[in-house]
Amino acid sequence: MEEKRNNSKGQFAAGLFAGMAIVIALSIVVVNVAGFLGRTFNTGGVIGTGSKKSAADQARILSKIRSIEALIDKYYIEDIDSDMEAEGIYYGIVDSLGDEYSTYYTASEMQRTLEDNAGKYGGIGCYIAYDTDKEYSYVAGIIPGYSAEQAGLMSGDIFYKVDGESVMGESSETVSNLVRGQEGTTVNITIIRDGEEKDFTLIRRQVEIKSVSGNIADEKAKIGYIQISSFDIATEEQFYDAMDELEGSGIEGLIIDLRDNPGGDVDVATAMASRILPKGLIMYTEDKNGKRDEYNADGKNVFEKPLVIITNGNSASASEIFAGAVKTRGRGIIVGEKTYGKGVVQVVVPMTDGSAVKLTTAKYYLPDGTCIHGEGIEPDVEIELDLDEYLETGKDNQKEKAIEVLKEQMK
Repeated sequence: MEEKRNNSKGQFAAGLFAGMAIVIALSIVVVNVAGFLGRTFNTGGVIGTGSKKSAADQARILSKIRSIEALIDKYYIEDIDSDMEAEGIYYGIVDSLGDEYSTYYTASEMQRTLEDNAGKYGGIGCYIAYDTDKEYSYVAGIIPGYSAEQAGLMSGDIFYKVDGESVMGESSETVSNLVRGQEGTTVNITIIRDGEEKDFTLIRRQVEIKSVSGNIADEKAKIGYIQISSFDIATEEQFYDAMDELEGSGIEGLIIDLRDNPGGDVDVATAMASRILPKGLIMYTEDKNGKRDEYNADGKNVFEKPLVIITNGNSASASEIFAGAVKTRGRGIIVGEKTYGKGVVQVVVPMTDGSAVKLTTAKYYLPDGTCIHGEGIEPDVEIELDLDEYLETGKDNQKEKAIEVLKEQMK
């Protein structure tokens, strides 16, 4: 997922890969939702003054809503929770767009996304992503040292139930919000692995996310290696620190691993790319009205030595911005597999009651004008991960290939 903040600022994880699925940044746009629906309870309105609907359409919609409510009030056998009814209306409005990336957040859900962005939350220590083709949420990576790892959850496990309730077909945000909770409490999870159901009872702990890790991949050749699992607010500083440390150690080439990185914050991704690229365009966005916003590298901190980026099919959104800019600017070589192909940007608009709406507002384009949405980025050197060998011996053939390619460039 890709989020944008409205301001100017600009571990291939243990177990398998790590990918942050819930990475949100707030837009500074604030909307007032008073009188959103004209109901007796405090909702917001599908029919506002800025609506393109005619007065007749507005009256017809309001009339039907009231008719449905009247039927519920008269015939429905159980008690009615008006707050839940209102939230259902909000979810429905945004869901009606048919856009998998746009959604409504309740106040509690929005609070949890803010915790994500800060890099700390009460949870079990795994990354959750959504497979849009198969329509389920799954474990995208395991954070070392937490309940998920200790209980034996694995990357690729499909979420089936949380506390006895089915979550099949639910978004990664929804599943994540159900899995999370107060530190010290328990959550019961049923997953599907190789067609079989497995039950786990996990204790929630305070999870602190480190989205960047760096080390020397080859001492003799002086090759640095940085893995980025997400692009959130904390990632930027962690990346700068890793770059400074590796450059200070005298590296002669660098590998940046973006496998299973589902994206995050546009401003963070472009700021990090600016730490690598020479002065010039990183990418640009265009909204529904053709308004173009450009993101440029300032050229103040250019990494001029050989560079390789590793990607796979789960490298999405901000990862593709980063990798795509490096490729189209001719600054480095992409090794691995074709990326996911998410070339749209979302803005999170907070409401006055603490809830928020996330909407797809623009497409982004690489420096050469390419929009990769639905297409992805082809690697310069294609190589699939030998998963069986990785699981059996820990050998990472994609990383080994990246080192080989980088050494060739260093000659």
